[in-house]
Amino acid sequence: MAPVPVPLTEPMRRPFILAALLLFVAAGALAGSLEEQKQEAVRIRGLSFIHDVKAISIDRSELPGHLHRQLMASLPYSFADYGRVLAALRLIDTAQAASEPKLLDLLEQQVLAFYDPLTHTYFAIRQLPNAIPAEARQLPLEDAVAVHELTHALQDQHFSIGLKDYGLRNDWDGSMALHAVIEGDATLVMMAKLASVSGMTLDDLVSNDMLVSGLSAAAAMMRSDNDGTPRYFIDQLAFPYVQGSRFVIEAYRRGGWKAVNQIYADPPRSTRDVMHPEEYFAGRRTANAFTTQPPFAVQRLLTVEHLGEYHWSFLLGGDNARGWRGDRATIVDDAFCQPTVLVETRWESPQRAAAFRAAYASFLDKQGIDADLVQRGSDVDVAYGADPVLAARFMKR
Repeated sequence: MAPVPVPLTEPMRRPFILAALLLFVAAGALAGSLEEQKQEAVRIRGLSFIHDVKAISIDRSELPGHLHRQLMASLPYSFADYGRVLAALRLIDTAQAASEPKLLDLLEQQVLAFYDPLTHTYFAIRQLPNAIPAEARQLPLEDAVAVHELTHALQDQHFSIGLKDYGLRNDWDGSMALHAVIEGDATLVMMAKLASVSGMTLDDLVSNDMLVSGLSAAAAMMRSDNDGTPRYFIDQLAFPYVQGSRFVIEAYRRGGWKAVNQIYADPPRSTRDVMHPEEYFAGRRTANAFTTQPPFAVQRLLTVEHLGEYHWSFLLGGDNARGWRGDRATIVDDAFCQPTVLVETRWESPQRAAAFRAAYASFLDKQGIDADLVQRGSDVDVAYGADPVLAARFMKR
């Protein structure tokens, strides 16, 4: 079962919200009541609440416990195993595998509120994070974040985002694509709320690339200002906001909120769809060519993952991830819990496959990994790790 790096039920979706607010807001405002914030979400998003939203206030001292429980509930294995999966795929360094405290600290300093679609509950946190500077505390942080999270409640009531997320629990790449739609949608509502403070309209925001450029700059600020947190955690938390906003803005430009609503009936199937919205809106969808079952029966299976264009871009750069059509990464433990990684990929053409193979071979070599890589037309298979017999069986199948 694949992990869900940014699960909807986790209150860990503010990887750079403060930076974004600082970029877009020039004037402060007093925080409104929850009822006023709900009305703002309805006004901007054009959807009405079908039923009331349960609201609970908690102290910030309670948040670490919520974060830990939600993180554990989102993973099909322990966080230690999650770190081992990321390290085996070289998404993080092996020395960073036991990095839960860093991740929880990063998240705790960004969370101002969260919505849980499984219990249909909005959680408000009474205190702002200590890391927020004094000048930023004069900004309408609580209003903006409340409108964002209440938009998730609207999405939940109208589009069943919790059920859709659950249906993608085994598809890492597909789940990231769905989260990009959900977060891009709510971020656009939040930014419309912030823009109204300065007299701007939503149409003013989406008429140029100011919003996406600002979000990209905010993500870069978070990446350069982290204190040893693995870059992967920051980037994968930022993806739904930056790329998701770009995707949803493209839909809004094509037909307003009605066009955004229509996405939920046929959401993007992969991060490729999100990263290249022109393909999605032209009807050229790219679903993964592989299942989430291992290629053959194995003992001590740790996980099977869909990485998607996003993860290959993270590892190898965007140019070497273009033309992605599918992948499956199977990770198997030996008797000493040492992993063997079996990777299958498919590309649009033999030329794209060759570019990927060369880039991946160079990457693994720099990581000190002795890997077997074979290209068969538009497919590239890769094997490395602790069990050479298993790797040979995979490559000869």
